[in-house]
Amino acid sequence: MNLSQEEPAGIEAPVDFSAALRWVDDDRELLTELIEIFLEDCPKRLQELDQAVKECNASGVRQTAHSLKGMVAGFDASSAHGLAAEMEGLGKAGDLSKAMDLLSTLQLEFSRVMNYLKVTDWRGVN
Repeated sequence: MNLSQEEPAGIEAPVDFSAALRWVDDDRELLTELIEIFLEDCPKRLQELDQAVKECNASGVRQTAHSLKGMVAGFDASSAHGLAAEMEGLGKAGDLSKAMDLLSTLQLEFSRVMNYLKVTDWRGVN
């Protein structure tokens, strides 16, 4: 499968599989396990973040956003990572006034990452 066909022209793929393979020293079995763990845990973390934002729980927002940020770091999912870092910053600052708007964008981007990981055949990537 040609990875360049996974995203429409002009839209960057949400995950860099080459970088992810470097992260795990080209251990494809390990990367497969990490993807499976991510796909299982990410929806739970997104639910926790949603709840923390709705409850105006700055500490919960900071902690959960930090976890999400770490979950995508190895996949080089820069957009998702950046949004999680921004959300973490709001939690650290204790100012959640922009958190609800950011939450929608973050949830969409993490869904994009999850969908990409589910449908892309990355095993031929070097």
